[in-house]
Amino acid sequence: MKKRRNPPLLVASIFGVILFLIAIVLVLHKDASIAETSETIPVQKQITNQRPIENSNPVIDGESIYELELTKWGIYNDGTHPNETTNGINEALKWAQSEGFTTFYVPAGNYLVSKGKSEDDPDARINMVSNMTFLLDGNAVIQKETNGFEIYSTLFLDSEVDNVTIKGGTIRGDRETHDYSQKGEYTEGTHEWGNGINTKGASNIIIDGVKIEKFTGDGIEIGGATIYGEYITEDDLELGGINDEGKPVFQKGKIRSNNYDVENFNNPIYSNPHYRNVMMWIPNGVEENYDIFFYRKDGSFIKSDKDQHFNSTWGFSDVPDDADYFRVVFNSDTVQDVQVNRMTVAITKNMTIKNCDIGYNRRQGITVGASDDIKIINNKIHNTNGTAPESGIDIEPGFFPAINTLVKGNQFLNNKIHMVFSYGGNARVEENYFGPNVTNGIGFSINPAYYGADVTNNEFDHTNFITWGNTKFLGNKLISSSASFEGGSAVVVDGVDGVDSSLGFTQTEEGGIKASNIMLKSTEQQTTSGGITVYGEPIHMTNITLQGNNVFSGDGNNESVYDHVNFNHTPEMSIASGTYTNCSTNVGEFALNIPGRINFHKCKFINTTFYTYNQETEATFQHSSFDNDESITSQIILAMEAKKISILNNTFNSIVNEREDYPIIQIGRDASAHNPTKVMGATAEGNKISSNITRMGIDTVNGGVGASSFLIKDNILYNATLNLKSNDINKNNQMFSN
Repeated sequence: MKKRRNPPLLVASIFGVILFLIAIVLVLHKDASIAETSETIPVQKQITNQRPIENSNPVIDGESIYELELTKWGIYNDGTHPNETTNGINEALKWAQSEGFTTFYVPAGNYLVSKGKSEDDPDARINMVSNMTFLLDGNAVIQKETNGFEIYSTLFLDSEVDNVTIKGGTIRGDRETHDYSQKGEYTEGTHEWGNGINTKGASNIIIDGVKIEKFTGDGIEIGGATIYGEYITEDDLELGGINDEGKPVFQKGKIRSNNYDVENFNNPIYSNPHYRNVMMWIPNGVEENYDIFFYRKDGSFIKSDKDQHFNSTWGFSDVPDDADYFRVVFNSDTVQDVQVNRMTVAITKNMTIKNCDIGYNRRQGITVGASDDIKIINNKIHNTNGTAPESGIDIEPGFFPAINTLVKGNQFLNNKIHMVFSYGGNARVEENYFGPNVTNGIGFSINPAYYGADVTNNEFDHTNFITWGNTKFLGNKLISSSASFEGGSAVVVDGVDGVDSSLGFTQTEEGGIKASNIMLKSTEQQTTSGGITVYGEPIHMTNITLQGNNVFSGDGNNESVYDHVNFNHTPEMSIASGTYTNCSTNVGEFALNIPGRINFHKCKFINTTFYTYNQETEATFQHSSFDNDESITSQIILAMEAKKISILNNTFNSIVNEREDYPIIQIGRDASAHNPTKVMGATAEGNKISSNITRMGIDTVNGGVGASSFLIKDNILYNATLNLKSNDINKNNQMFSN
């Protein structure tokens, strides 16, 4: 008889197998869930949940992450204990760097940065370290403690700092609670240097997605530092210059350094490539600019930088890698009492500010000072006001260089000034929106000392632009705005699309400004005239279209040339002097009353009238056509006052529905036959004049007493007659009637 198996053991065995299978399924499901989660949870969330592990560097996406431990470092995230918090963050940053972490994550909370004990206290700021991402949780706030100091920084990057990213969160100043009554020992009581982020010559920096607000000075100040300097004096100089081959030569009016320090780039500071430069500051006893020559230790010549400026962007020389010393040539007849400061500086290099919200700061949103290769991209920069200059961005480096700046894709809103370019050069301003509510009337200005700004494809909305030279203004859109080009050299204006807007040109040197492809339109809301004004030296403009309530005015210049200017339903205007070639009009009334010459050549006029009203005006119409229909019931050309009027080889076609008492061309004011003449000379020659009804074609009888003999010659008139004063020269004119 077979023994029965124990039922409980069987059940247990079956149950065990089932549990084993379930466990396998759960493990597989868990692995799949983990894989799925790691693909779908954002990196920020992963970082937020990551806790530090003793003696280990957790790695996410190749980054070694340290999440700030508040208790370990004595840090508070409730907006209290500023001294402990500031010291703790700085100590934690140095420790994280030494341990090999590359990302320093700051959890949510309010971190109060100490006000410190003095102006610009280095212990009262977060001092960034190199090779680190300072990552703020979206709900983390770095708050500057309320203080009364005129100078402070909240995050600071000195000239030794390299390769840093500051990302996320909010950095907030004490503007709303600041004590403005205090005055620093060396300041003037303006409290304009309380900054959010301050760079003093750092390199390779990214600021990404940070909210920076409410500082007494700048949201971000990009600056530099002096690293080394000494004076070049008369003991270091001798008479003579240096030729293009680097050889000393006799040269009147030149003095050169006497090679007093053959190895002047062997100073240890120059082992850092960031400091390998030389500038000349604060000259005394020398004039104009200088030339600098670089040499190897054996005396072999490497290169020269010519025509360098003192204290300037254009006096910054990078030292060649193989250079051991330099010699400099100044303009002077004597070495006596000469003194120049030879300087080495650190400037902020390769810095990107992107996706940030920078607002409600008193002095600047961003100051671009000592710098090279700054990129400001896709930020919102707004509500800058309180103490001058009050600009969204201000490029103003002082003695330092500021070169190669990109400002692209930003929104500028409600700043007292949107942008100021004071000193420096080589900036590109592209695809930005400059919004309304600029409070001082100037939205963007480029000063004469700034060299090389390309302003391209931007939109100016109720915002005015002004430059004094060295600017390309390309493909920009104006909405109820103005753009003024106040002379200088190398100004190119091309591709302007304006609505209810105006452009002003003041030419100060030959060929300094060139303008083309401008379209200005108006809406029903435009109550005052817009358009173009022209002043100064001769200017050449091409492809200009004015439509609606827009005029072409100003003094102009006799030698200016305006090619293809088109007027479409424009109002009455006093037109600028110069020559208009291949122009066209569709309904217009033009006053030629500027002293000087106004010439129209190969133009096409539809339903347009002209009158001269100045005894210093010389007006010429040549090889042009005039087509007027029943909407024009007056003279087409009326010369009331003129130095000279010439109407040569044109075609007139006048169509009216009823009898017209006005002549097509009239020389002299109505009923002025017995008054002293105000038209000093007139010629109508080679014209073809047609009318659908019989009317006067050319009338000179009102030329006035003392008028010269006007020349009326070789004209062909259809249904048009001549009505000339007795002393006119009437020669070879032909009249035909239907």
